Amino acid sequence: MKIAVCDDNQIDRDVIKDLLRKYMSEKHIPEVITEYENGMNLIYDIADGGCYDIVFLDIYMEEIHGMDIARKLRSTGYTGKIVFLTSTAEFAVDSYEVEAVGYLLKPHDYSKLCSVLDRIIGKTSSEQFYFSFRNTIHSVPFNEIMYVESNNNICIIHRSDRKEFTVHKKLSEIEQQLNDSRFLRCHQSFLVNMNYIAEADKQFVLTTGDIVLIRQRSQKQIKKTYHEFVSARTL
Repeated sequence: MKIAVCDDNQIDRDVIKDLLRKYMSEKHIPEVITEYENGMNLIYDIADGGCYDIVFLDIYMEEIHGMDIARKLRSTGYTGKIVFLTSTAEFAVDSYEVEAVGYLLKPHDYSKLCSVLDRIIGKTSSEQFYFSFRNTIHSVPFNEIMYVESNNNICIIHRSDRKEFTVHKKLSEIEQQLNDSRFLRCHQSFLVNMNYIAEADKQFVLTTGDIVLIRQRSQKQIKKTYHEFVSARTL
């Protein structure tokens, strides 16, 4: 997730960055945070094609008022989320004009930041797997992940569109992130989305023809789990 923090106070920027990193770490969401001490630089970067999912914007800055920055961002076509940071609720009503999604009062409070971020990304992130690939942050909806294949500390995400991504994580870590009943750890090296299984015998054959191995010593239990999943899905 790409985030911009615009505040002319270095201490305030550092505090909000630390809180954002804490939240994203807890949610297993990779983040890239870019800081700005000047609102015009933020405007220029976005006008030049810069892309941010969320902009955290201080209202009281010396060179240009935060509300004016927000108006200019919207006029450039920025459609991402804007969250205002301020020491007073004076402009809370005005924030609706620029479709701000949050208004956080200083000093920064982690629980209030979490509340705002949960509204913005909480529901979608629970159904999205976030990861870094070639220095870019990607997200894949759970229902587009066919299976995950492991090779030591490197995993390959196999998507339904046949694209593949390499993730430098252990399979157990990914399994924890994909904490959803549709995913079955069927082998030391495989985690499969059961919605894509077409045939279950000594191994799983997916709807695409891909083969996913089944751990032999647990074959009976693994196939039982799969059949229970299919039965529940058809109810």
